[in-house]
Amino acid sequence: MPSENSNRALALEAVADPIETYRSAVATTAEEVRGFLAAHRDDETDDQSTLAAELGSFGAQRIDMDRFENLLSGSRDKEEPDTLRKVEKAFTVLRTFAAAGNDGFHVKVKRGARLREVVAVRLSEIGRGFAAARIAGLAALGALRDGQAEALLAPLGFDAWNKGERRLAPPLVVELEGADLCAADLAEFLDGSVKMVLVVNGDAPPAPLVRLITPSTFVLQTTDPADLDRFTATEACAVAALMPSGAARFVHDPAGGRSLRDRLEIFQLPDKPPRKKLGGLSAHQQNEELEQLRALAEFSAAPEPAIGTPQAHAHEVTSVEKLGAWLLTQTDLNGVE
Repeated sequence: MPSENSNRALALEAVADPIETYRSAVATTAEEVRGFLAAHRDDETDDQSTLAAELGSFGAQRIDMDRFENLLSGSRDKEEPDTLRKVEKAFTVLRTFAAAGNDGFHVKVKRGARLREVVAVRLSEIGRGFAAARIAGLAALGALRDGQAEALLAPLGFDAWNKGERRLAPPLVVELEGADLCAADLAEFLDGSVKMVLVVNGDAPPAPLVRLITPSTFVLQTTDPADLDRFTATEACAVAALMPSGAARFVHDPAGGRSLRDRLEIFQLPDKPPRKKLGGLSAHQQNEELEQLRALAEFSAAPEPAIGTPQAHAHEVTSVEKLGAWLLTQTDLNGVE
């Protein structure tokens, strides 16, 4: 069985591409902000080599340092010193995010903590990058108002992210104990292009992720890290869980088709129902999740109903005729011509 450390490494590997996409976008935005600052202040020491050094190997390899030189040839009118200071703060935030390692995309839930709260805090911290970009954009438009920068540079909760930001949302790898896995806690964060991998340790409910199945959300619950290949390949908003042995294994892939029969594949169901409470979930609640998955399995395995076929219609007519015949036997027709 893979160790917790190896599962964490495999999970981070599964989200490597969206992490790179996010970093590239942040690094590009940082370069745009650098151009704005260079075009509106006297200090010209913030040259390309300095920026490349500050962004580290990631920036040096991925940023076209000449891409935004047209910004430098624009107006050299100085902005108000206070505005420039605000933009410099935003630039510092963006530069830090662009140079950050994978630790910023991994979080461990302390035993007994609420999953929703931990994820919300980490996404709020990541949201500071979007907030910094907003500040720079407002400054470039001359629309940055007094006191606005301080509020925007604070952590920005996921509920305040706009549609574009949710599409650029970086992924998260979340480690937690199975007793703390309340999948419903994640529902509000599954939007846009959010990708999340849960590395679940210890005893866990058998089918917690069944609560997250919706038509456009990729949901994977597995005990085999090799299954993460499908998670990596999907373009949908996605959540996956690497579970302890004995848990249910299934995948819900929106790319499979419009029907749930086409989207849902169930590979394994536990033989025995849960017997004990785990964290805040009673055995009954855990069993309800398992029974819901079992019902979906039966639905997916059943043949497509023949709606509107001659056979179905014939059955309906037969029922009507039987009812009509019974009514006639109960009716006194004496005296009716």
